This record gives sequence, structure tokens and C-alpha cells, in this order.
Amino acid sequence: MEFREQLHRPRGALAVALLAFAGGLFATSAGAQQCTVKPAVISLGQTIRLRCEVPAATARLKDGPNGRTVRLFKQGSGDWEGLMPVAVEDSPGAYPIEFLAADGTALASASLTIRKTIFPTQNVTLAPQIEALHTTPEERQTLTTFRDAVSDVKYWDDPLVAPLPGCVISPFGVKRLHNGKPTGEIHAGIDQRGASGTPIRAVAAGLVKIVQPFNVLGGTVAIDHGQGLETMYLHMSKLNVAVGDHVKKGEVIGYVGSTGRANGPHLHWVVYVNGVPQNPQQWATLRSCAATAIKKP
Repeated sequence: MEFREQLHRPRGALAVALLAFAGGLFATSAGAQQCTVKPAVISLGQTIRLRCEVPAATARLKDGPNGRTVRLFKQGSGDWEGLMPVAVEDSPGAYPIEFLAADGTALASASLTIRKTIFPTQNVTLAPQIEALHTTPEERQTLTTFRDAVSDVKYWDDPLVAPLPGCVISPFGVKRLHNGKPTGEIHAGIDQRGASGTPIRAVAAGLVKIVQPFNVLGGTVAIDHGQGLETMYLHMSKLNVAVGDHVKKGEVIGYVGSTGRANGPHLHWVVYVNGVPQNPQQWATLRSCAATAIKKP
């Protein structure tokens, strides 16, 4: 009996250990399911949707040069949601996203893979007096203040609408040349074709934060759509709103022009997610112009 009891004791201990291990795996899996990221594989310049079933105050993209923390907001459904931008300059690879409570306690984590993304090169021909335009320090501060603000109220819903019916003549992320010379700049938004005077519409509901002419950007309207989503509309000939206005999706906010650093009438518009320029073609249905001349680098 004594010998049999000694044989059974290790088996019992092993069973307890196995149960404890399985329980730990289940708890980790359940914790992971409380918070999700979509899509889990993404290109540079695109946005990840974050969602938690538990009160998560922030989410953090950890490790490497891509470190970034964003807020999550409680929705009417009871879930907590937020937007995590991936910048064009970020490094491809696999990274963890950690979800944190208000006190900094880790609640859950999920994996994100950033794909290598190749952006083409595009040359723009500008008259010397247009190319010579520069942004003033005061203009730069106005833009920085707008991009850095994150408001609590969500005005927008999916999908966004295109501000113009015209096709895309210059896509997001292209490496820009001016008169054949590298500028070191990327195209942080997209250009849509439009005849001068064509109405430009808000892509989503929101609060108007900027209405003014800029040296390089021309006639500009900037809208805060809430909870990290913002848009800007540039080169307009006429501005149709005032700072502080609440606009609805599809409302006319201005008209196509060629003001600022522009070589003809068109609309350049930008989507910002928590201050980072993002590809508008992930957010709205847009068509490319077949005649767009883009060469691979």
C-alpha cells in the first residue's frame, strides 16, 4: 500500500499541474478575446480599429520605433473603442498592442503585423513663384494644435463619403518631386479632380476648427470628427463654413480652387488619426484616374 501510494502521488501532482497549466492558457485566451485589433495585418499609412469589452483607457503599440499610445472611448454599445494609426514612416514587422486600464494595469494584448509597403514616385510641375511659397511659424503652430487635439465626442460613422465625385489624380503616400527634384516629402493626403467652383462636402459630421487661407495650403477647412478622427480640405477658392460650426456628413464646406501651392484646380484632402496622416482610400470609396502618370521608384 505504501508503495502504491507513492506511485499515485506523482500522478496526482502531475494532474494538478496540468489542470493549472490548462487554466492559465484558458485565462490568457479569454483575456485576449476581451480586446481585439482589426485588421491584424495592415499596410503602412492605415488605421487599426481597437475594441475592448472591458474598460480600457489606452492602447499601446509596443517595441521598436513604432511606439505609440492612443485613447479608447466608451461607446453606446458598452464597448471601449479607439483608433491606432500606422504611419508611413513606421517599420514593418510583428508588434504587440497592449491594452491598459486607467491606472496603467495591463488588461490584455494582441498581435499586429505591419506589411512592407512600396509607395511610387510622382513629379509635380510648379511655377517658380508657386514653388517658392512656404508655411509660416504661425501657420505651422495652428496646424500642430489642430492635429494634437483629441476630443471625447464621436460625430462620425462609417463609411466616410467622398468630398468630391472626381477621381484621384494623386494617391496617398507617393514620394513627391517638384520640377524633377526630390523634396523629401510624401503626399500626406490625396488629390481629387474637380473643376473650379465645384462644391466640396464634409466626409463626416464634425466640428469645424480651422477656416482660413494658408500660404502653401491655400483656402483651408479643418474638421474634428471626434475620438481621434480629423480631416482637412485644401486649395479651396471659397470657404463656406465658420469656426465652431457643427457640420453634417455631405454638407458643403467650400468650393474647388487652386489657391496656395497648386498647379491647377483640384482638392487635396487629408485624414488624420490621432495626429498621423492616414490613407483616405481606407476610409471612403474613391476611384483612381486612369490617366494618372506614376512611375515606380
